[in-house]
Amino acid sequence: MNRLKMRFMSYDLFLFVLLSAFVLTIGLVNPSFFSLANLFDVIRYQTVYILLGFALLPVVILGGLDISFVAVAAMATFFARFVLSNLGFEGGTWLVYLVSMAFGIIIGLGIGWLISTFKLGIFELSLGMTPLLYGLLSFFGTFMHSRGRLPAFERWNMRWLVIVQANVGRTGLHVSIITVAITFVILFLFLRYSTVGRAIYAMGSDRSVAIRTGLDIKKIYLLVFALTGAMAANAGVTSSGLGSGSYGSNFLRIYATVIIGGASIHGGKGSVLGTMFGVLLVGLINQALVFLRIPTAWGDAVLGVIFIAFTTYQTLESRVDR
Repeated sequence: MNRLKMRFMSYDLFLFVLLSAFVLTIGLVNPSFFSLANLFDVIRYQTVYILLGFALLPVVILGGLDISFVAVAAMATFFARFVLSNLGFEGGTWLVYLVSMAFGIIIGLGIGWLISTFKLGIFELSLGMTPLLYGLLSFFGTFMHSRGRLPAFERWNMRWLVIVQANVGRTGLHVSIITVAITFVILFLFLRYSTVGRAIYAMGSDRSVAIRTGLDIKKIYLLVFALTGAMAANAGVTSSGLGSGSYGSNFLRIYATVIIGGASIHGGKGSVLGTMFGVLLVGLINQALVFLRIPTAWGDAVLGVIFIAFTTYQTLESRVDR
């Protein structure tokens, strides 16, 4: 029997329509939601989560769940700041990003090597790596003392591309949006057009078939976790500059936003654009609750309902595709 499946729009377009409808509905209830100040604040609050979503995406496409990427971000950022501050570095933020990402790549390569060499599960290893990295971070943080805050990040959280008047004071479009844009383009091109990017999708879709076609599994694991380490460090430096605080306990939220953004919990699917839309959709929930005068404690419950709905849709869709 032939099965006919109608697709009226792509998943990314569906998310965009859903996001637009959500914003429009909240704005109709409370028109102040449509202000530029509120829009810029939403973007700023979600910047780190978008970057962390980008970091996790390749692993999810590969078919795994990694919870250690937030610890990698913290560790890489700490060592970069320690090294540069003790060297007396007084330049711009670009070197802080590069050094931190170099540390992230090194840590990521170590994780990828362990997984590919000893045939370990991604989730199982990350359960051990997370407390290990945080423990090392605590140890080194106790015995290593830097010379203080890097000049590169002095008042960096107040550097705007566009400034607008808010209800209280001023706000604007922060320069960190440039980091998001650059990361978006690089990751999009890598996953869409590179040989390794296509191999990641192939492994996530069917690992046994990927092995039989001659893909270098170890190389793919090394590259995926090196990439994840670099992008996690990128997010860590951005969070440090913005003064966003700790995000270590939010790895499940980040995973949920990647899945809502279209990545499959079984692997083989996912897009950079969808991930960004997923993060913005989830991020707008708590913001909308404030404008609707609903207790923000409901935010996690709403996120749970959305996550269940999207995973249910993915399961039903996979059955239709068979």
